[in-house]
Amino acid sequence: MKEAELRKKTYRILNILAEEKSFRAVKERLPGLADREIWKAISVAASMVKPLPGVEKYRNLRVYVDGAAEPNPGPSGIGIVIYDEKKEKIKEVKKYIGLATNNVAEYKALIQGLKESKKLLARSVSLFSDSQLLINQLNGRFRIKDKDLRRLFQQAKNLEDGFEKVTYDLIDRNKNKLADQLANLAIKKV
Repeated sequence: MKEAELRKKTYRILNILAEEKSFRAVKERLPGLADREIWKAISVAASMVKPLPGVEKYRNLRVYVDGAAEPNPGPSGIGIVIYDEKKEKIKEVKKYIGLATNNVAEYKALIQGLKESKKLLARSVSLFSDSQLLINQLNGRFRIKDKDLRRLFQQAKNLEDGFEKVTYDLIDRNKNKLADQLANLAIKKV
């Protein structure tokens, strides 16, 4: 799609969304439009907006994520550690997410990591996890059989829009200790 066409389509979607305040209304007025296209329009519009003065835009973030459930399934938490391109820690997140499986917690940690990266206006993100299932599914090596994980996978893929590049890397547990500690602390705080 040419840039002029993309801008025109983006404008139409956002204009209807602003008027109607409903994805459903946008889809009714533009038959055949998918939710992904609406999110893409929002992402394109957001990329055209310049950051406010004083808001730093990071070129590349390194995001370490982990999810934990104790027992599995059971009370669950997520842990996220974000480093800038100079390898300086800029943010930690720990959050209780309720009852879930370990795999769901891993996905929710990754999704939260992508959301945090968007808030920090990152251009590209390198995500690291010690979950073989998570990384291999996101890189297309493993099929996703579970419907809940499929939904979370799609949510993660939708969040990739707006970044220049997103990579998913499998790391050893020993290199993910801080994110693991945060996820476990989130469970214990309940």
